[in-house]
Amino acid sequence: MVERWRIAGYAIPVTTAALLAVALWVGSSLLAFGVLVGAIGAIFLYSEWLKGRGEVLSDERTLRIEEIASRRTLQVLVLTVAFLVVALALLSEDKPCLRSAYYLSTALMVLTALLKLSLKWYYSRVM
Repeated sequence: MVERWRIAGYAIPVTTAALLAVALWVGSSLLAFGVLVGAIGAIFLYSEWLKGRGEVLSDERTLRIEEIASRRTLQVLVLTVAFLVVALALLSEDKPCLRSAYYLSTALMVLTALLKLSLKWYYSRVM
């Protein structure tokens, strides 16, 4: 059974997603940014509260799990964006209105690759 204090850890992202959906549905970018700022504040306060309780937030095992999960997420994201680039390249030949989406997804893929390479270079020098 999940301990009661952990429910807040699950409730923060769920509430954030719901409030972001409402903000985007209403069309209020100011509300959306306010929700994001509030979520960052709530996560910070929740983390500080857990530290005050003496909860272990990260140890060797959790750091390794996060590392593997992040690596897998990046792999799936890059593959998804690569398929999206190919699909948009093909579709934008028939529908020129998709050309800007093609350029945006290509730029996202290039930026992701550059970020990964630069962080890999940085951490190989630091560690």
